[in-house]
Amino acid sequence: MNLTRLVILGLLAERGPRHGHQLRRDAELAEADRWAGIAVRSLHRELRGLESEGLIKAVRTERVGRRPERTVYGLTGEGRRELSVLRQQAVSQLDAGPDPLSVVLVFAGTDDPAELAALLARRQQALRGRAAELAVERAEGEAKGYLLPSVSPLQAASFRRAEIRIAAELAWHAECTALLGVASPLAEAGAAPATVSAPPAEQS
Repeated sequence: MNLTRLVILGLLAERGPRHGHQLRRDAELAEADRWAGIAVRSLHRELRGLESEGLIKAVRTERVGRRPERTVYGLTGEGRRELSVLRQQAVSQLDAGPDPLSVVLVFAGTDDPAELAALLARRQQALRGRAAELAVERAEGEAKGYLLPSVSPLQAASFRRAEIRIAAELAWHAECTALLGVASPLAEAGAAPATVSAPPAEQS
């Protein structure tokens, strides 16, 4: 499905009319290119397509100083209906897409168990690195307020989901290592088992 459309229509529905540069900055600040696969450079092209389909419309133009004049877009009634359809499709999608790791395990993992164990150990190490990055991001987000459930509950919920998914992957790695019967370099190094910790309590 087209997640770029969902981002644009969702932002216009929640934040009101915006021009292309504002929409791009919204996506950049949320780092949507990293975790949502949104190509922020394609937003302007997508805007033209949405306008031609009658899902958005130009409501005014703005000029700040000597900058070029910018067209501000708003959502149409048809755009709201399309947003509802895209939202339903996105929430109902349980499989994110092809799973390369499962392909390796099912079709290309039995000829060299030691090599597979080493590859899985490196993946586990990368996941632990990502978990550490998330911990830093959480601290920064809570300090700035946008990851506090009382301020932005949906953004906090999305971030918590990312933490739980990483923890679940790490727990799976521990089980897979046991099933393979090949010692993992990380296990030999005494790496701590994965746990799903509760997010820090908000400060009153």
